[in-house]
Amino acid sequence: MALTQFENDLGILRDMYPELEMESVKAENEDEFPQNINGKLPFKISLLADVNIEFGKQHLLLSNLSNECVEFTIYGCHYPDIRRCVVMDIKSLWISVDEKRMLIDKALKLVEEIVDMNTDLADSFTSILILIFGFLIDDTAILLFPSGVKKCLTQDQYDLFKQISKEATLQKVGRSNYHCCICMEMEKGVRMIKLPCRNESVEHYLCKKCAKSYFTAMIEESRISNVRCPQCEHQELKLNDFKSYKKMLKALFTPLIPISFLKELIDAELCERYEKMFSNQAATKLSKHCPYACVTCRRCDSWCIKEDLDDAMIQCQKCHFVFCFDCLHAWHGYNNKCGKKVSISTDIIEEYLNDTDTSDERKRELEVKYGRRVLELEVNDYLADKMLDLAIEKEGSNLQRCPRCKVVVERSEGCNKMKCGVCDTLFCFMCGALLYPEDPYEHFREAFSGCYGRLFEGMPGTET
Repeated sequence: MALTQFENDLGILRDMYPELEMESVKAENEDEFPQNINGKLPFKISLLADVNIEFGKQHLLLSNLSNECVEFTIYGCHYPDIRRCVVMDIKSLWISVDEKRMLIDKALKLVEEIVDMNTDLADSFTSILILIFGFLIDDTAILLFPSGVKKCLTQDQYDLFKQISKEATLQKVGRSNYHCCICMEMEKGVRMIKLPCRNESVEHYLCKKCAKSYFTAMIEESRISNVRCPQCEHQELKLNDFKSYKKMLKALFTPLIPISFLKELIDAELCERYEKMFSNQAATKLSKHCPYACVTCRRCDSWCIKEDLDDAMIQCQKCHFVFCFDCLHAWHGYNNKCGKKVSISTDIIEEYLNDTDTSDERKRELEVKYGRRVLELEVNDYLADKMLDLAIEKEGSNLQRCPRCKVVVERSEGCNKMKCGVCDTLFCFMCGALLYPEDPYEHFREAFSGCYGRLFEGMPGTET
């Protein structure tokens, strides 16, 4: 009779838990209850609410867990001593050894409190396993995640929960139906692909066939700005809104669809083409906004982006050529001066200098666009030029600017026909007019000239 009862109970358990595997060691008398029973049950801990997984400043919400497995052996000879009769072990990637011991102890304690040990094992067998399985599935979460929080002790432990969350999400997606906004068809999640939208609060999907054809077409047609989620609202980056140059670079050079995502969809050659076009487009936009930010390499013609606006040294990431941003020649050190490739307009310099009408926020915007050190150097040059202009305008001054290169020339002796020592330009010291190289004195002989007869005026030794 005991064996028949065991077989009936075994059928009930398998109906309740289809994943249950059990084998028994027969007793000497085949009509008696088996001597030992070995078994295992894959199970998933039931979460009544999302669990907040934390490690340092990192956190994620876990709504589903991985499959665990309980392995057990029931020794009939030790019944009714439940601690010796039922021996268990929990196989899990994330449950610690101490947590396993605690769960097993509480499960067996529950059996001891509820099951009537005065009955035969054959009568108690089903109740014992149902209590243990039910406890592990339904009651474990509240013990392992008090207050709905799990504080990880290591980064590896946190990463494990992160992977569990990802796999659980994929399983859920695979079972659900989703609408493709391109072909307008409803498909199961296994045939869909989730787009990496910037807004993590939304989830947009495309069927894999449409996703591949859509992104392929956009790249082949060079419609780079359309390589993004077709359902998300798109706004062009406004570079004037950034208060940090580094944040501007990150936003500008980060594709809306990551390259790693595209590599799983489209050909490697097409993906490489997109990466190059995207980078060139971003660099072109940056160069128009920040004249000191980037330049093309003179060796390989690739765009080179400054990490620091104030640094004149720049290195090409493709051919590794190190050169000067200002003169575009091989790097010559910080102490060797060279000409400037870009100049800031006087209006911008005067605005930056104006402490009365220019706010600190506006000054910060200008520093993000041009670089703080570059602006300070330009301001110094501007103020120096202003002081020179005042010195030139001062009565009796022997200073004048070359009308071509603007360098200041001092007349220490001789007449009013001047020659610039930098660019060799001939000009009149009195009015600054350019003189004909063939006959530089004509300017002083022409009756209609404002400097007629003034070739020697102001020359030392000619005073009357």
